[in-house]
Amino acid sequence: MKKAILLLLTFCCTFWVQAQDGTQRLVVWQRSGEKIYFDLDEEPETTFESGQLIIRTSKATVYYQLENVLRYTYEGIATSIAMPSLRPGEVVFRQSRDQMTLDGLAAGTVISVYTLDGRLIGTQTATDGQTAVVTFANQPVGTYIVKAANATYKFLKR
Repeated sequence: MKKAILLLLTFCCTFWVQAQDGTQRLVVWQRSGEKIYFDLDEEPETTFESGQLIIRTSKATVYYQLENVLRYTYEGIATSIAMPSLRPGEVVFRQSRDQMTLDGLAAGTVISVYTLDGRLIGTQTATDGQTAVVTFANQPVGTYIVKAANATYKFLKR
């Protein structure tokens, strides 16, 4: 149980740090002390399935057992938080206590919600020009992954 809580806390506490050379990248921190780097230019996509962290890039797909992963972070990303301006094809996620809103989705875009272990728990379809709302009111406390179009977001329900 302690191991699961520690793993959940490390995944929920994603740290943003500045890379020494200014390169923007995803860093997977292994419990062994090893760090694996993925350039953001390769558009890494993170998903969770069957106790694994899966990272898909334009060059490869890599699987990590969650029990071996300490955390993952991003380097070279600005630390200030501001609402970005919405560009065509861009998805903006916002979350509150029990729901998430998504703006910028094209009509017909499927929104999928997964548990941290990769189990699909719901889907819905976006309508053009409307803000999509995903509610977690009937879900237990935990971490969920929301995927829509080419964007993925981690939602923590407390």
